[in-house]
Amino acid sequence: MPRRINLLLTLILSVAISFGLPVAEAAATTSKTNSINAGQALEIAPPVITLRVNPGQTIKVPIYLRDIAKTNLIVTGQANDFVAGGEDGTPKLLLDGASSDPYSLKTWVTSLPSLTLIPHEIKAMTVTLEVPKGASPGGHYGVIRFTATPPNLDKTGVSLSASLGALLLLTVNGKINESVSIAEFSASQNGQPGSLFEAPPIDFVERFKNSGNVHEQPTGRITITDMFGHDFAAVNVNVPSTNVLPDSIRRYTQSLDSATIGNNIMLGHYTASLRITYGLKKTVLVSQVQFWVIPWRLAIVAVVGIVALFFGLRYVIRRYNRFIIGQSQRGRRY
Repeated sequence: MPRRINLLLTLILSVAISFGLPVAEAAATTSKTNSINAGQALEIAPPVITLRVNPGQTIKVPIYLRDIAKTNLIVTGQANDFVAGGEDGTPKLLLDGASSDPYSLKTWVTSLPSLTLIPHEIKAMTVTLEVPKGASPGGHYGVIRFTATPPNLDKTGVSLSASLGALLLLTVNGKINESVSIAEFSASQNGQPGSLFEAPPIDFVERFKNSGNVHEQPTGRITITDMFGHDFAAVNVNVPSTNVLPDSIRRYTQSLDSATIGNNIMLGHYTASLRITYGLKKTVLVSQVQFWVIPWRLAIVAVVGIVALFFGLRYVIRRYNRFIIGQSQRGRRY
C-alpha cells in the first residue's frame, strides 16, 4: 500500500511541478483537486527557490500558501529529494526511505509546522534548513511538498489529497566543479536525424551532459549560414534558461520553420553553428552540423520532365525532317 501511495504522489507531482521553470520566476503555481465532501485548492509561491549557502549555515525560507477553495484547509509539509527523471527536465521524487543520493538535502530541513488557512487567506510557512558543517560543496536538491485537507476529512484520517511542491536548488560554497559537454548536436526531421532534407521545418537537437557537481544553465544560439557563408537564420537555445542537474543529460530542441526564416526559400548546403556558454566563468562550448536542403521530389519531376521534353522534341524533329525529305523527293519526280 505505501508503494502505491508513493507512485500516486509521484504521478501527481509530475503534473504539479515543472523543473523547466526559469530560476527567476516567482509566479504562483496552482493545484486543484476535488473530493466527495469538499473542494480543495492551494496556491504556492515561488515554485522554484535557488539559494547559495555556506557549510554550517542555518537559513530560513518563507513559502507563501493561499487557500483558493471555499472551505478551510489544513496544510502540512514534507521534504523529499529529487533527481532528473529523464532528459526532458521532469523531476523524479525520491520517496522511499533514506536517500543515498549525494545531492540530497531533505535531512537538512527541520520539522515543518502545519497551517490552517481560511478561504483566500495567504500565509507564509517558514522552512528552516540547517546545512551541516561537513556538507559537500556543489548542488543539493529537494522539494517541499504541501498537502491540503479540509478539517473534517483530516480528522477521519482516510483522505488522500494531491500534493503541490516547491523545488529547492541549493549551492553549497566550496570547491565546485563546473563541467558541461555537448553530448549531441544534430539536425533532424520528424524525429529522424539526417543531413539531407527536402524542405523546412528542420529541428536542431542539443543534449547537454553535466558531469560537474552543481546545476548549470547552458544558454546560447545556433547560427545558420548558407553555402556562400552568409547568415541565413538564428535560433536561441535554452532561452529562458532552465537547469541541467549534475550527473544527468538534458535535451533541448529548436525548430527552423516559417516563424524563423519567414518567406525565405531554403535550397543548397547549410552550416549550423552552435555556441553555448555556462557557469560562473562563462565557459564556451561550440559545435557544428552541416546539412543539405534539396527538394528532391520536385527535382525528380523536373528531370523526368526535361528527359520527356528532350525525347519529345527529338521525335518531333525527326518526323519533321522526314516530312521535308519526303516533300523534296516528290518535287524531283515531277
